Amino acid sequence: MKLLKLYAVLLLVALVSQVGLAQESGKVFTAGAMNEMGRTNFKPQVWLDTLPDKSHLFGMGPYDRMKGEIMVFDGKPFYASAFEEGRALVSQSWDIRSPFFVYANVSEWEAFELSGDINTLDDIQNKVAAIAKKNGYNTEEPFPFQIIGSFDTLTTHIVTPRSPDVEGYRADVKQQVFSFNHGIGSLLGFYSEKHQGIFTSSRSYIHVHYLSDDQTFMGHLDKINTAVNTLTLYLPAKPKSYKTGLRVNDTDFSKGRLGNIQKLELKDLAKFHGHLCDGLVVGYLALQQALLKLYPDGIIDRTNTRIISKPSPCLTDAAIYLTGARYQYNSFYVSEDINGLFTVQRMDNGKTVVVQMNKGVKPEAIDFLGAKAIKGELSPCELDELKAMEDNFTEQLLQTDPKSNFTVSDLTDFQWEPILKNDFSKTDILNKDTQKCSR
Repeated sequence: MKLLKLYAVLLLVALVSQVGLAQESGKVFTAGAMNEMGRTNFKPQVWLDTLPDKSHLFGMGPYDRMKGEIMVFDGKPFYASAFEEGRALVSQSWDIRSPFFVYANVSEWEAFELSGDINTLDDIQNKVAAIAKKNGYNTEEPFPFQIIGSFDTLTTHIVTPRSPDVEGYRADVKQQVFSFNHGIGSLLGFYSEKHQGIFTSSRSYIHVHYLSDDQTFMGHLDKINTAVNTLTLYLPAKPKSYKTGLRVNDTDFSKGRLGNIQKLELKDLAKFHGHLCDGLVVGYLALQQALLKLYPDGIIDRTNTRIISKPSPCLTDAAIYLTGARYQYNSFYVSEDINGLFTVQRMDNGKTVVVQMNKGVKPEAIDFLGAKAIKGELSPCELDELKAMEDNFTEQLLQTDPKSNFTVSDLTDFQWEPILKNDFSKTDILNKDTQKCSR
């Protein structure tokens, strides 16, 4: 029972971690669906105070059982109601719920100029899509956007309850309309070509809310007519991708001279290994840091390097491929007893380093579920969930400065004492015959 509880807790941690990693890149998440809420009498599907990460959160949806609108803007949760004719009330609280909600965490935005007037919501949709495509964004994936400035005219609405048992209900009133001239504020939108009926209407790729600059009004945008000379479009800043190439020096033929300088990329190692995975990326980036400390000029002499690796299939393949080391030439062996991931030595001067992954970098749930996978204790669908966690960890590693994830330390008085041990388990093939997830 204790093991089952621990497994459940770690699985929850893993899923939260997966969400967190993806959110760093502005990934869009949804709860509930626009086209389902009427069938469930607008039953709330998410409490906002249960969202795992509220920092730099942006989101929108109806408030409670159609009691108004919700808009979270940079971690501030606004909700608006219009129970009285001609009057809107805006408040802030995380203790609110929604029948459908779309959201993303975005810590950095990139500004773009807009051109041409905006006379319809379709104009917003087309301009956002065109600028996103031009600047390398993948418009096949959903993303949030902002338009900030002064708007000539805006028409918005705030929904009102549909059922007499809900606070604020008025017969035959489903929404209140509010119009503004020269409104200063922010439009928050979500763009998607694949979520019609989920968080956009069936005839649009965008869902947009308006928040006034003084935060006294917030509502769903219906109509717009404005010049764009005072407006700026913001899209999520694209995640940084750190260089993974290593320059290596080899001989120029089977009996040749040193001087054949090549560049080894992560994709080359992935072909050698058979697939790209988080362990391979860990091995690549860790060795990159270690080798660059041994060869500060940036050119790694693969005829002058030897290495000890932990027995992981990913780490050993990274060690062999990147350093050129081999057991039969007394330049490579495997040991579970080393402190870090690798111990690497430069043979000409004896300089030796050990490289470790820093604590807290890798989600604990990946190792926990990985151990269960090695024992054959994960179902096909749980294997898929583990893969998704590892893929998100891979993405995080490639978007983070390796210096913050790995520590390279000098190792003094190191003795090279190779051992032969050939009974390690090749863990990346143990589940090769498992059936696919059928759900």
